[in-house]
Amino acid sequence: MDTLQIDTSTKSYWENLFATRGGWGAYPPEELVRFMARNFAGQAHNGLRVLEIGCGPGPNLWYLAREGYRVAGIDCSATALRMARQRLEAESLPTDSEHLDLRVGNFAALPWPDGAFDAVIEVAALYANPLAGIRRTIAEIHRCLKPGGLFFGKLFGEQTTGSDSGVEIEPGTRENPDCGPCAGNAVAHFFNSAELHELFGGFASLGIDSVLRTDHGSETRIFHWLVTARK
Repeated sequence: MDTLQIDTSTKSYWENLFATRGGWGAYPPEELVRFMARNFAGQAHNGLRVLEIGCGPGPNLWYLAREGYRVAGIDCSATALRMARQRLEAESLPTDSEHLDLRVGNFAALPWPDGAFDAVIEVAALYANPLAGIRRTIAEIHRCLKPGGLFFGKLFGEQTTGSDSGVEIEPGTRENPDCGPCAGNAVAHFFNSAELHELFGGFASLGIDSVLRTDHGSETRIFHWLVTARK
């Protein structure tokens, strides 16, 4: 998959998902709320800008906007971005160009200048790419952060159900996993700890935590790495 072009079938998959899966992804995960509270408590109204990679229909943008941050988001799905804007409008949250900047595009070529953001976040979005695209996206995240800016990511780990299903196209990356939380994805990458240290090695500091939960009566294991990195 070309990291600078959005594969048509992949784009269609996400467009259809967001258009048909009502009520999905309505609220931010507690790990993101904790990250923002720990690192930016009381600073929301200081004009801080936060970018979300793979914002989808905007649950995290909604939370950040409610807290007073200026927000930006990028996704390959125009449907998802329309839903995100409509949600903010419905709650009378600011959607002018100073407070909200939504772009259809590819993570590996972010359409913002160097040092544009105080924080960049992603929640289970970066994984849906081959490793080359992930590397380029992390380099773009680093570029778009201000000096001292923070990144937060919630990334699927190898312990997740389905990480050994589908077709392996490179270490850790699967095409069409057929079970677990990533079932149906054209591409899914499952990270390990050593790999994360290597991928984020260009940041000044790095913190890696993890959470494991089960679903569907403990039939499904969902393992997430929680990555915090400072430029």
